[in-house]
Amino acid sequence: MDTVIKLNTQTAGKDKIARFCQYSCRAVWASKTGPDAVETIALLKHIESTLSSFRKLLRFGKGFEVLYSATGSAAQFNQTVAGLKTNELYGYMFIKLGKIASGLFLLADHVVWLSRAGINKSINTTKWVDRSNRFWLISILLNLCRDMQELYRQFVYYSRSNVRNLQRTMYAFYRENKPLLVDTLKNACDVFIPLNALGIVPVSNKTIGMLGAFSSIMGLLPLLYPRLKF
Repeated sequence: MDTVIKLNTQTAGKDKIARFCQYSCRAVWASKTGPDAVETIALLKHIESTLSSFRKLLRFGKGFEVLYSATGSAAQFNQTVAGLKTNELYGYMFIKLGKIASGLFLLADHVVWLSRAGINKSINTTKWVDRSNRFWLISILLNLCRDMQELYRQFVYYSRSNVRNLQRTMYAFYRENKPLLVDTLKNACDVFIPLNALGIVPVSNKTIGMLGAFSSIMGLLPLLYPRLKF
């Protein structure tokens, strides 16, 4: 109960809990078959839609915050870039561009919420949902590039270490890189959601539900255990 209360006091915690329930509902209703399951499927779809709208409202305005923190001042950007090595520069750019894409995704998501809430009926919802998914996909891919770069850097470091036993090396890698592994798993699961929504990689609703639920758990872990934040 203490864990639930701790998460519920944070906006990010509420969002992740709602997200886990949202995708769990999709995984469950996608598994239901037969005429007896019609009412259950309709109920779960309604809950999923309600949770999706709740999360959009919960994040409303965050797009401006993310974009502001991502852009910063030109002087600050030049000062930061000047002191970075080439490999560090790539990592910095992945993070920077990923945040900008995330901010644009959230802004597009705000427009989708305004449309679905009936506040502005002139909005082409389908068009903005597509834009939202495209920016989300770009954000996830940039985050994955950052994860892969760091995984490669760590792999090179451990392969050159004096630890000759493979099992011990892998354990040392796991022990020292838990935040990176959690972040990589989260992004690897999330990437299939916009890919499916855009029709690039068709995936079943059941699989999307399970991937979304699992990535939500990975997103909850750093909130519960700050040492796992990457």
